[in-house]
Amino acid sequence: MSRFSAAVEEYLAELRNIGEKPATERSYYPALSDLLGKIGESLKPKVSAATELAGEHHPDLGLFEVKQRRAGSAAGDAAEPDRGVVEVKLPDAEIDAVAGSEQVRRYQERYGRVLVTNLREFLLVAPGADGAPTFGERFTLAGDAAAFDELLAHPRRAAGRFGDELGEYLVRALEHQTAIAEPQALARLLASHARDARARVDRAEDGQAVALVREALEQALGIRFEDERGTEFFRSTLVQTLFYGVFAAWVQWSRSINTNVLNKNRERERENSTRVLMAGISVVDALAGAEDPVSTAGRPRQPRAA
Repeated sequence: MSRFSAAVEEYLAELRNIGEKPATERSYYPALSDLLGKIGESLKPKVSAATELAGEHHPDLGLFEVKQRRAGSAAGDAAEPDRGVVEVKLPDAEIDAVAGSEQVRRYQERYGRVLVTNLREFLLVAPGADGAPTFGERFTLAGDAAAFDELLAHPRRAAGRFGDELGEYLVRALEHQTAIAEPQALARLLASHARDARARVDRAEDGQAVALVREALEQALGIRFEDERGTEFFRSTLVQTLFYGVFAAWVQWSRSINTNVLNKNRERERENSTRVLMAGISVVDALAGAEDPVSTAGRPRQPRAA
């Protein structure tokens, strides 16, 4: 199996097993915690999920850097989750309504980031430029609870289709708003988006938008993308051109910053770089015929009141 498919298959299979008998929201915590922990093992530092946090009215899960958990004690200690928290609902819940609730707003103000999920959808709520809660990137496995039940009937097939993309999304969610202080950190972020982009282009088949870009690249490079090997080369070239370009732009920006520039200006430049990245992702969405995007990273929007 590929990068994250095995972990996602185990997650979906466990959800199916849990749903075969009456279950509460808490029944699903271990399966979700296990998935997040397996995805978190790929990060540096590693990230784990804890299901018991200190205090009353606490979130369902906390996300901790492994070194942080070791510095504290077991689950339920006083350590604050430095990678945010998770709010879990059952599959019939409307995720936008949950994400826009007063409860999630309070969690976001205290913990910074809240990953909201009804097990079939994931939505990241984080502070925007003005500090207010903002809906960020989301990922959808199924549009409603009935469709999710159908998907859970075949965990391996679903993991083959969605596994790596869900895994890459969760990588970005666990690393969201961590400092990008070196090229390697940005390279990891762009690589995650690029793997998603490549998967979408692969699913796009030969739509008109893809054909037009393919023709333009052939003319610009003076070559022809023929047969299966040519198609493979075209798809790789398309994604690499977009994302290597963004990476090169960030490196140039990073080197050009005057050390005396105010932090406020630095943050503005970082936001501009993020917009460039989102524009690149939007291009790939358009090429892939974004009727079927499972992960959306478009312009952030303010949550609606529940």
